[in-house]
This record gives sequence, structure tokens and C-alpha cells, in this order.
Amino acid sequence: MKCSMAVRLDFGRQLQRDAEASRAVGEILTRPCFAALERISGRRKDRWSKHAKASASLIAEYFADPAFDAVHFDTKRDDELDASAEFESELAGRDPASAETAMQGYIVIPYLDADLDADRSALLALADVMQTGAGFVALEPDYRAAKRALSSARPKERSGLSATRRLGRRARSWKSELLATQIATVEWGTFLGAGHLERIDLSKVRGSGAFARVVEVSPQLAFLQVTEDPMDDLSGALEARLPAAREALAPLLMDISDVNLD
Repeated sequence: MKCSMAVRLDFGRQLQRDAEASRAVGEILTRPCFAALERISGRRKDRWSKHAKASASLIAEYFADPAFDAVHFDTKRDDELDASAEFESELAGRDPASAETAMQGYIVIPYLDADLDADRSALLALADVMQTGAGFVALEPDYRAAKRALSSARPKERSGLSATRRLGRRARSWKSELLATQIATVEWGTFLGAGHLERIDLSKVRGSGAFARVVEVSPQLAFLQVTEDPMDDLSGALEARLPAAREALAPLLMDISDVNLD
């Protein structure tokens, strides 16, 4: 079954000012699991330029370039986008609500179910080097649905996605100023940053049995995986496990009672 993996990272590292971190990101984004991100370009506001074939050295160069606000990746199959990613590289004078989630990035890649361990290792390494303060990993039926899951657009109904999680997805954009210390919903994979970890006991979360994996990436970052198989996100098996996961993370759940899907 062809489907797409959607990843959102809210992070604190301004890569334009950190050459060593930019080189590390370049190495990670050229690992096999990101092979679909073939083309790189630089973004300034709403203009993209300097399209080229992505390489580790070129990725580091683009992140360091002060002419860009963000670095973009994509590739097309049959004249339609098959994968894309974008990461902000500079705050550009903005005053964020939290330094830990000041920058935004996303990845949409085909999920091939080839080597989940390698995919997870690469994602955790990327989140770590970017000093991620919040984020998630989810599966969607196709590229368009994955991009929508990462956007501020009203989440569409689909099999395996409850109204509760749809509301949570919308709350991320409605209440983005809270992301550094609270979560809007639990996804198949959830990143907890320093602001979250200060409010919970990770050992108790692990002991709850609500998560198939609880990975302490660093003292400031953890990754919680509800089930072993990402495909559970499409079958309904994930939703059956989410009540226990939400209970385990109850101290972090933001109030989304004022959020709607209209």
C-alpha cells in the first residue's frame, strides 16, 4: 500500500548561524530514507531560487546562505509532487513565543516500510541536531493528505482518524504559542521537548504501557511511539490505543474545547 509519512518539527536552532549543525543536517538528509528529497532550493519569503540536485555539502551551503529564510526540498513523479520538505533557517527579526519552537520544518516522503529502524534513527538524529521542542510523525494515504495534515487547513475526515485528533491537528496552528509546553493531540509518533519533559515523569510514561516505544533522545528531547507499525495510523488500530496514550500524557494536553472544524 502506497502512503506518505508526514513529519513536523518545531525547533530552536537557527541553522544559518551554526555551520556545524548545518553540516550535520546535510549528512542526515542524504541518508537513504530521505532519498526522495532529490531537489533543493532556497526560499526567500514566497520565492524559490537556485534549484539543484541535493547533496550534503549543498544542503549545508544553502542553510548558511543569508539570502534565504528557508531551505526547500522536493521531487516529482509523473508531473506531481511525490515528496517535499522545508526548514526555516533564520528567525528574520521575528519575536517568537518560545525559543524552543521558534522555527518550523516539515517532511513528506513516501513510506515504503523498508527499514523502519533506519527511518526512525534518521528522524531522531535530525530532531536532535535541530534542537526540536515539539513535533510529530503521522501516516496519511497520499502526498496531498500528508501536506494537509501538516498545514493549518481544516483536517479532512478519513478512515482511522478520529474527530478528536482532527481537532488536535487544527489546534496546533490555532494555539501554536503553547506548543513548547503543551501538546494538542497524540499522534503515532510524538516529540516531547524540554518544556514538556519538565512537566512529566518520563519513567512513569514509559511504565504506563501506553506506548510501544519511549526513546530518550537527549535530556531535552524524547520520542514516543504509540504502536510499532506506522501503518496502524490508517487502519484504526492506532486510534484504539490513543485513549491510554492521552491519559499517560494528560498533564501536557492543551485545552482544545474552543477549537472547531468549521
